[in-house]
Amino acid sequence: MAGTYLTQNTCRAIGLNTLTDGGTGEKMTSAVQIQELTKVYADGKKALDSLSMEISRGEIFGFLGPNGSGKTTTIRLLNGVLEPTSGTAHLMGLSVKEQSGAIRGKCGVLTETAAPYEHLTAPQNLTFFGKLNGMSSTEIEERQRFLLEYFQLAEHIGKSVKTFSTGMRKRLCLAIAMLHRPQLLFLDEPTSGLDPEAARQVTRLIQKVSQEEGVTVFLCTHQLKYAEDICTRFGFIHQGRMVGFGSLHDLRAATADSCRLIVRGSDIPESLGFSLTRPGRYEKNIAGDGEAAELLAKTIQAGGTVFEARQEYASLEDLYFSFQEKFRREEQNLGDHS
Repeated sequence: MAGTYLTQNTCRAIGLNTLTDGGTGEKMTSAVQIQELTKVYADGKKALDSLSMEISRGEIFGFLGPNGSGKTTTIRLLNGVLEPTSGTAHLMGLSVKEQSGAIRGKCGVLTETAAPYEHLTAPQNLTFFGKLNGMSSTEIEERQRFLLEYFQLAEHIGKSVKTFSTGMRKRLCLAIAMLHRPQLLFLDEPTSGLDPEAARQVTRLIQKVSQEEGVTVFLCTHQLKYAEDICTRFGFIHQGRMVGFGSLHDLRAATADSCRLIVRGSDIPESLGFSLTRPGRYEKNIAGDGEAAELLAKTIQAGGTVFEARQEYASLEDLYFSFQEKFRREEQNLGDHS
């Protein structure tokens, strides 16, 4: 079987409003808490460098970075596959270092290359992985019936997986990852290799799982537009360091020139700082609504004509490259002064 499902042990999701911290009895508001997490391999390579972040329950978090930036190492550390060199991590209030067995029962992990057994049917695959997770036959049957309907596979229960389309296989993989009712779902490129229609279907299912089952989603992807559409919070990682973290609003607020005013008109005064980008179109970086209103008022007062005006905000892609470039400049400056 290609790929890996790290969904061991049975764990029925408990009420999220009463989730407690590692047996202390304290109510927990975070699904993921990482503090100064560092991983140095035996060859001296530092894969993670003091990584810190906190993700609230029910969020869809996008973990974004180039290949080799530390995303896979982070996932392996959080799932107990690797041990950190230093720092701490807690999932659902449980210590990754001391309670990894309990954590695995609360997590589902779907790798990019994960695949079900082709010679089995969808129900047979779910039964197999349910037994692997220690679920009872009654639990498997109940959950299987729900998931096959939920992931729109109920009409294909008699077919072997080898007859499935790529989109159907991906939906079955998600069903397997959700079988034991995880509270936290790790997904690596869940729409990779799918056509636009199948990708949109999988995306909607991920959003549905988060909204209806209260599952926190930790998503790794290189598709920035896709991440912007689905995620509620983002983390930009580069060379093992978190270089940007927050909601789209937070990231824009932390970035210079993240908003610009675009005006279509004539006789726009140069003194207001607009740049003529093409005939009849003017642009200026602004701080927000207040400055936009002030500039438009001054334009009209000065005799300019405004046919159309709109604010355009930096996309996630713009922000991603801005934060990455800022990190590279800072690293270069440090090197120049060392």
